[in-house]
Amino acid sequence: MTRTQEYWNERWQNRDSHDGWKVDNWLLQQEELFHNGTALDVACGRGRNALFLAQHGYQVTAIDYSAIALKQLQAEAQEFDLQIATAEVDLEKQPQLPQGPFDLVINFYYLHRPLLPQLKELVKPGGLLIMRTFSEVIIDEPCCLEPQMVLKREELLETFKDWQILRYEEGVETSKKGGTLVGLVARRPETA
Repeated sequence: MTRTQEYWNERWQNRDSHDGWKVDNWLLQQEELFHNGTALDVACGRGRNALFLAQHGYQVTAIDYSAIALKQLQAEAQEFDLQIATAEVDLEKQPQLPQGPFDLVINFYYLHRPLLPQLKELVKPGGLLIMRTFSEVIIDEPCCLEPQMVLKREELLETFKDWQILRYEEGVETSKKGGTLVGLVARRPETA
């Protein structure tokens, strides 16, 4: 089942305005790899990770389906005097992605498999992609996630087998939504 734009707008509208700005721990753990440059946050939600990257000197573009979430991100960025470009994008029906390439592309807790080749192309040669999402690796109870939003075991490794894998973790951390999480940090080869 594809979630509607109204669903996402309502979800973000009902969030406390001071809740949920903490950067994702998986991104925080990669901080030593960060260098100034351009970054794209895919399916950014309210943009907690986009804000973190902007605070670390990146020129950030953040895209999401929810106009409400993007509005909240812009308000928070303005409060900290940060410039973040935002775009409302339906990543499943009309994935008009920003012009790349980017030094860093991040994608947290969103999976639309047909988009992965496009995301790979948006990373500059030598640039990084950091991804964290749901994995089916240890599902003790029925998962509340839609099956198309959950990666199969080692699926992410297979997708990026032609890249340099800097860090990979799967099945170690339990997701609050069921199943476990998978994380990948990969560098695009300098030459094709």
